[in-house]
Amino acid sequence: MFLFDVGRGHDGPARIGAIKIGGVTIDTPLLTGHQESSAGILPYGVLGRSQPRRGSPPASIHRIPADAASLMAIPHTADALGDSALEERMLLLLPSMISLEHALDAVGSLLLEHQFDFLQNHRHIDPSRAVLRVPVGTDSAALETWVPRFAEAGVRAAAFLFDGRLGPSDLSSLSLRSMLPASWFAAAMGRLHPSLVPLLYYLGFDVFDTGHAVEAAEKGDRLWPMDSENLRPGGPHSGRMKTHRYCPCSACKRLRLKAKGNEEPISMASLVEEHNLHIYRQVLSESLDAMQTGRLRWLVESYTHTSPALASILRRVNHDLYTYIEEFTPTAGFTTLDLIGPESYYAPVVRRFREYVSNRYAPPSGKRIVILLPCSARKPYSDSKSHRRYLTTIESALGRNHPALSQAILTSPLGLVPRELERIYPASVYDIPVTGEWDYEEIQIGAQALKEYLAKFDESTVVVAHVSGGYVGIVNAAESEIRQSVIYTTPENPPSRRDSLKALEDTLVDLSETLDLKQTRGTNLREIVSATVDYQFGAGAGKMLLGPDTDFRGKPYGTILCKLDGTQLCSYIGSSGTVSLTLEGARRLQDIERYWVRLEAPRAKGGSVFAVGVSKADPRVRPGDEVIVINESDEVVAVGKSEMSGREMCEFGRGRAVSVRHKLED
Repeated sequence: MFLFDVGRGHDGPARIGAIKIGGVTIDTPLLTGHQESSAGILPYGVLGRSQPRRGSPPASIHRIPADAASLMAIPHTADALGDSALEERMLLLLPSMISLEHALDAVGSLLLEHQFDFLQNHRHIDPSRAVLRVPVGTDSAALETWVPRFAEAGVRAAAFLFDGRLGPSDLSSLSLRSMLPASWFAAAMGRLHPSLVPLLYYLGFDVFDTGHAVEAAEKGDRLWPMDSENLRPGGPHSGRMKTHRYCPCSACKRLRLKAKGNEEPISMASLVEEHNLHIYRQVLSESLDAMQTGRLRWLVESYTHTSPALASILRRVNHDLYTYIEEFTPTAGFTTLDLIGPESYYAPVVRRFREYVSNRYAPPSGKRIVILLPCSARKPYSDSKSHRRYLTTIESALGRNHPALSQAILTSPLGLVPRELERIYPASVYDIPVTGEWDYEEIQIGAQALKEYLAKFDESTVVVAHVSGGYVGIVNAAESEIRQSVIYTTPENPPSRRDSLKALEDTLVDLSETLDLKQTRGTNLREIVSATVDYQFGAGAGKMLLGPDTDFRGKPYGTILCKLDGTQLCSYIGSSGTVSLTLEGARRLQDIERYWVRLEAPRAKGGSVFAVGVSKADPRVRPGDEVIVINESDEVVAVGKSEMSGREMCEFGRGRAVSVRHKLED
């Protein structure tokens, strides 16, 4: 029996899991290849053909131990397999028809059907140990048809082939992988350079083929995380060898001795292969660490500088697979989010923020002025010196009329951050390189966000642009489609300078008189909480939760308690910029029918809800979301934080789905 358990934690579709087969448990992600499992690599071979390669050392590292778990390909010529050929620790890669493997797209369905028929004709093969081989270029409709049939038969794993050129064929394999059930195990096979491992892991692959380590070694190519070098100056067939870069691994130490003429029983190819495998382990270890610390996307973007092809495929992935990646991307985080350059403009966490602000944010009523401000290096903005000066100037100019003003911060690549949402992820933790220069795409992203934001305000609202440099370019790019009047205070000077602040103050004083602003009751706390509830639960949620009689107590960017007739509805947590519900608050939001998780049981037990106990969940749920737990009778029984996506809660039979904060007692 084969099981694949997915552990806790997310950074995109990447996950930590465990393969359980034949009494053996192997943690994923992991590598596979023609090496012993003791080296941290899942042995891979072909049934009946797993023999040492010519030139291997006497104690071959390429034999597969009888007691080791392994991934074994069933050859396409295998018409019948006896029980004696199969070990209980084998994962079995279903056979394809080699002559059709790279044929026309329409053949993909035929190849899938061939594998299904093979399973049906070999009833002694446990389907849970079978690995579906997804043919290159398979039509998505064909895979969508066949995957449920394989799943019904008991198959829970699939393998995809890559040629390493990162062109249409490899992009197709990435797209097909996104169609698998979330609970399936996925293997990336073929010609994988180490630099491709972070991207593949990020996109949800669990096992990575190291066959290229052998191919490269035979040519004298020593692999590195981002490139490779040939150790034979005369080319792959030259007998002379020299070392180039320094590497401290044991194989390279022996290579240096061999270069000096020392006798070495192991061939150069075997030593280079050992080094190459070390690089695969290093890159996979780095990817795993980045995933656990919330920096895997940053690592993937860093590797795009390896080659134009890798940069190109990431851009295509951002566009073509956004829906898939975003589903598994957490909505909360505390570590610094480094957004280095164009690779970050359409990262799922960035694009989602822009979409949420566009689709969910609604400005409070009665706003007569909108002020546009530049971002700051320190986050949240209001903690920075420059923004403290802006806030002081605004209050000095408007006094008790300052609630008539809305503030928005222009920034790249988030576009625009309403002041009320400055402490929510990712606005509170992102970091970007600051040069004062904005490229065309940054300006267009900012301009689009500004147009969508100002379209929410009345035409009579006055826009005050207290910005300079590239920020002015954003306003200029949007201005032809802005209905409101725009006043520039200091386009030529830094906005935080004393004379610029004086210009801002004078402008606001004049507007206060011109617009005849009246003293307005302070509603800052309500605006912050309402905007946050809308951001978390969707447009209109703030009004549903927070009625006119709701009482707000606290500090604007600390903890805000929201009560109705003495009963707490929710609390705003300034450190995360999020709202946490109480059971009563969840009941008030229940009719909005968003971000719910339905239990099979009448009550939530303990401090967690596990996936095995979830009957249904809102597909909008993402890891890190605040969720409302209900039972089959639609009774609110708990509230808490989601640990996985709504789809995963429904598809997984194990794992923590929700960390419960409040629950209904028996």
